[in-house]
Amino acid sequence: MSVYEFGPFHIDADGLLLLHRGEPVALGPKVVETLLALVEHPGEVLAKSALLDRIWPEGFVEEANLAQNIYVLRKTLRAHWDTDAIETVPRRGYRFIAPVRVCERLDVTAPQPAAIEKPRTPLRWFATGVAAAACIAALVLGTGAVRAHRDGPAALSAEGSRDLQIGRYYWNLRTRDGIEKSVAYFREVVDRDPRDARGYAALAEANAMIGDYDYGPAKPKVYLDRARAYAQRALGIDPQSAEAHAALGLIALDASDVNTALAQLRQAIAYDPACGPAHEWYGIALLRRGQLNEGSAQLKIAADLDPLSVATSAWLGSAAYLDHRYGDAIAYSRQALELSPARTEVLTTIGEAYEAEGNLHRAIEAFEQYGRSSADCRGEAAALLAHAFALAHRMDEARAQRAYARSHARRVEPMDLAAAAAAVGERSAAIATLRKMKSAMVWMAVENDPRFDELRSEPAFHKIAQAPA
Repeated sequence: MSVYEFGPFHIDADGLLLLHRGEPVALGPKVVETLLALVEHPGEVLAKSALLDRIWPEGFVEEANLAQNIYVLRKTLRAHWDTDAIETVPRRGYRFIAPVRVCERLDVTAPQPAAIEKPRTPLRWFATGVAAAACIAALVLGTGAVRAHRDGPAALSAEGSRDLQIGRYYWNLRTRDGIEKSVAYFREVVDRDPRDARGYAALAEANAMIGDYDYGPAKPKVYLDRARAYAQRALGIDPQSAEAHAALGLIALDASDVNTALAQLRQAIAYDPACGPAHEWYGIALLRRGQLNEGSAQLKIAADLDPLSVATSAWLGSAAYLDHRYGDAIAYSRQALELSPARTEVLTTIGEAYEAEGNLHRAIEAFEQYGRSSADCRGEAAALLAHAFALAHRMDEARAQRAYARSHARRVEPMDLAAAAAAVGERSAAIATLRKMKSAMVWMAVENDPRFDELRSEPAFHKIAQAPA
């Protein structure tokens, strides 16, 4: 077995497994393959084309996929090692510059599963998207006391642990393809370890995501019901499964049952204060209640627990925008995009933040890029462009984009339609659109979004803003 040692890490070439002090690190096989290629040739510059051919022999991929893998590797290694091991050689490629030792065998004890990581949902979709994060133990329990977790469950099999970690990596991307791959890995965990709750809890979270994002061919309710059944199965094995309680919290939040969601998420954190998804989803639940500062704080806890989470970065970007911290909004959103280039919805936050800073050229550029990413995004991009063009005094273009957005209103967020209407002088239409929005979370966004500054002087705006959700 080929094993390479560098710093506190070992990489198993045959199993495509990276270990930190004997414990597996949650990285997908393509990411580990990227690291292995570099580690096998320390000090040598590997051309990007050679890396692409090796890692993706099955067909063409964009260079951004390789850049994403390098970004993830750098963050992962730096989290445990004070060394910049991967060097970028401009216009050529990458090389591994840290010392590497080839081992005859991997002399470690059977690896225990690493702390389970979880994902989040982008904040931009206030009306339709669901998420929540957690709070610190004192807030969770309401008394300042932390309930001690009982002794952890027995270790998964080595194969089950590896499948769980790889599944978590793909789940964390929150893309359609990533979630589908995660389900396959989580099913393997259940097949290998049918008496362990973790595989069922992971399937609950994955199916909840499919329902939340509407990724499946069936109606979302089908996947949410399936998620609930998996969560109950997990709790039947381990009543203190934090992941299962977190999944039930997400399901309740998706159904707008915020009280049940909060109760389940608090329970999850009481059982495991390091449960990243519970912290994330509880934080978003606080945002839905209009508690911007508290929700942002809990999202930061989730990010500390899982610095590679794409969705947490996206949510932090949106929350920073609403808190008028536009530089942070851009930074968090770009981080999410670097982690997962497919998460193009963060371009909307980037554009809005640039617009709020007065950089209309960069804002329009971001919105246009978002519109090109998918036909389904074109209507939403048009609504955002209408507002930006109006600010730039390009009124003919603003009205044209506003008209396009209206003709595709089913795919456009109501508050963005309202902002577009207000920008072209149709204040009554903007107010009428806002009046239909009942969610407290949506109103928190509207009341903090700088695009609605001029409308706040309207008596009708003030009246509906004060109406109960």
